[in-house]
Amino acid sequence: MKVWMDILSPKQLLLFTSLAERFRRLGHSILLTSRRYVQLDELIETKFRDWGVIRVGEWGGGSMEGKLKASIERMRILFDIVIGDKPDVCFSSGSPEAARIAYGLGIPHLMISDTPHSPVNRLSAPLSRKILTPWVIPLQEWIEAGASRRMIARYRALDPCFWLRDFKPDRSALGDLEEGGYVLFRMPETQASYLKAEDREFLELARKIAGMLGEMKLVVLCRYLEQAELARRTLGGEAVIVDRLVPGASLIAFSAIFIGGGGTMTQEASLLGIPAISIYPGELPAVLRFLVKRKLLMHIREPEAVIRALAELLEELDAIRDSWRRRAQNLWRIMEDPFNAVLREIELLA
Repeated sequence: MKVWMDILSPKQLLLFTSLAERFRRLGHSILLTSRRYVQLDELIETKFRDWGVIRVGEWGGGSMEGKLKASIERMRILFDIVIGDKPDVCFSSGSPEAARIAYGLGIPHLMISDTPHSPVNRLSAPLSRKILTPWVIPLQEWIEAGASRRMIARYRALDPCFWLRDFKPDRSALGDLEEGGYVLFRMPETQASYLKAEDREFLELARKIAGMLGEMKLVVLCRYLEQAELARRTLGGEAVIVDRLVPGASLIAFSAIFIGGGGTMTQEASLLGIPAISIYPGELPAVLRFLVKRKLLMHIREPEAVIRALAELLEELDAIRDSWRRRAQNLWRIMEDPFNAVLREIELLA
């Protein structure tokens, strides 16, 4: 069987290469496609260069018009590649181009996603054969995105379980940082069409955090060059600004505390047992609400409340890290290997 996977984000790169590796062991051939995108380019060209990912089209930027134009152009080019390779099945996490091409050519499109709130799902969910999603996400959220109940298959795991099951932290990712000697601050996705957030307000929070850490460092992970430039102007030498893509899970694993404005790295922190605070700027997604209930995540929006919570964590850091780690281990015990759920759906296609 030839399996086609379309990759649109760093999370999807981790997800689909982990799937591809296991599919290859089973004898399936793989077609990986992606796009030119500042958050993907360096990873594809370095750590994932041996995967032979074919980049088609580009990200359309922050505007709705740019995104639409890029999608139309990308679909045109991608069509020729798919026609030539003739895949038997297509996976994406909500790629409108992959879903539409697969539907038009009669190729089953299976969607793996934990973000029913993403606007692209209204284009891709209705065209999917199946939607595979974590068991903590209410069915109604997918139905509102255009799916029917019969299309939804849930696995008892969170998405980072696909690539974290055999994960071992890489100390080379630390560079000059000391293990446990920094707080990791992940900037939100301020250019996503489904979030309304301003970089300045989060960088002002980061500045306040840097001022209270003493000998501990603040490491700010930026998503875009514009974010990084603004971060340098706002923070000066008060924080370590990371403007390139790095092995995120390793940086999380060696951090003292994680503060995240997104979803994937926040989930990784919780699953790795690192005390985590979410500053997600929109309505909290179901997977993060679940982690809050499991006491593996704190969701705090008000900057002063974030400062207070961080101060409390730092006061009893060793004990808090131990309890967080135990809760993470307990969560892992109740989850399945999500690849098994993917295999079940593949077998139903045969």
